[in-house]
Amino acid sequence: MKVEVPTVRFSKVFIVLAVFGLLLNGAAIPAVAQTNVAPKGTGQRTIQGDDPRFFPLKDVKPGMKGIGRTIFQGEKLEEFGVDILGVLPGTPNADQSLIVVRLTGANVERTFVFAGMSGSPVFIDGKLLGAVAFSFPFGKEPLGMITPIAQMAAVFEPGKQPAQSSGYTFRDLAENAPAAFFGLRGLKPVKIDANAVQAVPQLSSYLGQSFQPIATPLSVSGVSPEVLNAFSRDFEAAGFRVVAGPSSPAPIAPLGKVDENTLGPGKTVTVDLMRGDLGINAAGTVTWRDGDEILAFGHPFFSPGGIGGVGFPMTEGTVITVVPNLNNSFKMTVPNAPVGIMTQDRSAAIQGRLGVVADMIPVTVNVTTAMGKAKSYHFEIVNDTFLTPILVNIGVTSSLSATERSIGDLTLRSDAIIALDGQAPLNLSNSFTSNFNPANNVGIAVAQPLAVLLNSGFPDTKVRSVTVNVTAIDARLSGTLERLWANKLEVKRGETIELQAFARNAFGQVYVEKIPLTIPADARLGKATVLVADGSSINIVDRRAGFSVPNPQNVGQLVRAINQLRKNDRLYLKLYRNENGAVVNNEDLPSLPPSYLSTISSNRVSTGYFPLSIATILEKELEPARFSISGQQSLNIEIIQ
Repeated sequence: MKVEVPTVRFSKVFIVLAVFGLLLNGAAIPAVAQTNVAPKGTGQRTIQGDDPRFFPLKDVKPGMKGIGRTIFQGEKLEEFGVDILGVLPGTPNADQSLIVVRLTGANVERTFVFAGMSGSPVFIDGKLLGAVAFSFPFGKEPLGMITPIAQMAAVFEPGKQPAQSSGYTFRDLAENAPAAFFGLRGLKPVKIDANAVQAVPQLSSYLGQSFQPIATPLSVSGVSPEVLNAFSRDFEAAGFRVVAGPSSPAPIAPLGKVDENTLGPGKTVTVDLMRGDLGINAAGTVTWRDGDEILAFGHPFFSPGGIGGVGFPMTEGTVITVVPNLNNSFKMTVPNAPVGIMTQDRSAAIQGRLGVVADMIPVTVNVTTAMGKAKSYHFEIVNDTFLTPILVNIGVTSSLSATERSIGDLTLRSDAIIALDGQAPLNLSNSFTSNFNPANNVGIAVAQPLAVLLNSGFPDTKVRSVTVNVTAIDARLSGTLERLWANKLEVKRGETIELQAFARNAFGQVYVEKIPLTIPADARLGKATVLVADGSSINIVDRRAGFSVPNPQNVGQLVRAINQLRKNDRLYLKLYRNENGAVVNNEDLPSLPPSYLSTISSNRVSTGYFPLSIATILEKELEPARFSISGQQSLNIEIIQ
């Protein structure tokens, strides 16, 4: 594509996230900060790696100096110096190179390379060199690595390879860098060797010779420490530095003002995964803007190589301060109104577009406490097959943990509704009782069906909202089914018999539930079994008999299958007889003639065939019990004329 000057051709939108700019001493930042921002509405373009405003990687030499830009506090852009040490070819992968640098200036000598600095632009002679993107944990100097801007642009250009490296070797770098860069002389750190790493893999990034992408500070607000700890390891494995509490959640607000000053190079950008009463957002820095498109990070948002196309909301953040830390300093940020969305997450950069509204999923959690107090939580989460179920789990569990105690006998009754576009809603009702944090089970009970739905592969699956209503009861309401009684064991077709189920609760009290059972008029004569059991026990009986797990062919079938999942706060009645049948092409066919069974089970016939050992005559779900109930009891009856 031909490059036009001064207006650059941009075809896709680039988002800016965690960024920190590396530049060299003495060089001034020219008007590029203003001239590279086109008015809103200039159309879709493509950032070109050979843009004349970019400094070519092939011209980078050790000893060069540049200027970086980032925000250390508030919304004021500040400069820092960058000394070029050299280039590492084939790093972090065979098609890319990194520029090794030392940062200079009072601010960076206090904070070193910090979480949230990723994407900070670095300029040489007024031309953009790239983004500060990698660091050395526990380094004794503010050393880092820059991802060249050409490589950041190339990952979004079809069929174009990243720029070639200048060919400097590791030896070249060693001759231009202090000994402290390659070894910690005179320092006796905590022993971190291969054995320690094997025992605790998270230590691998702290080995002295390693470097890693600058961690993205993931600020979490309104989420209890207990809930956060359960998910921190997963987020940190994805390249985030989880920081609890030092930021406020992003507001649920309409699109804010977007002008030529919004998210310019060096500005702080936050990407919101959850916003509202609870908040999870990641902060970084913008590397480049052209028109409505921005480019940031210099490394993926999610490790190791990004998650592709997304639609996460991004805001322009205000930095409270950068907190110095021996391991990894981090940026403390307050997000403002949304100004666009992050559109792509790739190996060398992230991409975003201004003036676009994110497609979020509203979540409401209504809690009635054991003391009778009502409390509601409202928040939005990103629409993503991987993240949405995790965020629902975090939000629901944290809302309950903030409202109810987690230790002591407690029962939580939950009714969740997941509204879908063009489909019946998912209705998820259940009851959980425990003496230790039953809130975890409520969150999982909502998140798991949602994960199945979003990862089903059906293209027309769209979640409109999630509503969870929970009532807490200050007691451990659980019990066991102990006995089943029937007023008669010989019964005619069409006749109704009375069953009585006896259950004992956790306090030793016995409850009796009367269950009427009407024999179908077309039931086959002979012996049959009446089974009354909890949902899990019925599932086990079905699996042993050979009943297949549903294999939905569309979203509607999947929704029906999820809504038919058996629950743990009620009993189920199943009337069946021992008789051969089969599952053919995912359809249950009980009571098949022996001749047909012989035909479909033959080696010469190709069918989706699985044998069944029982034929279900009748099954029904009973009303919810006073407590969560487990166990099974059965009776044998005779169906007569």
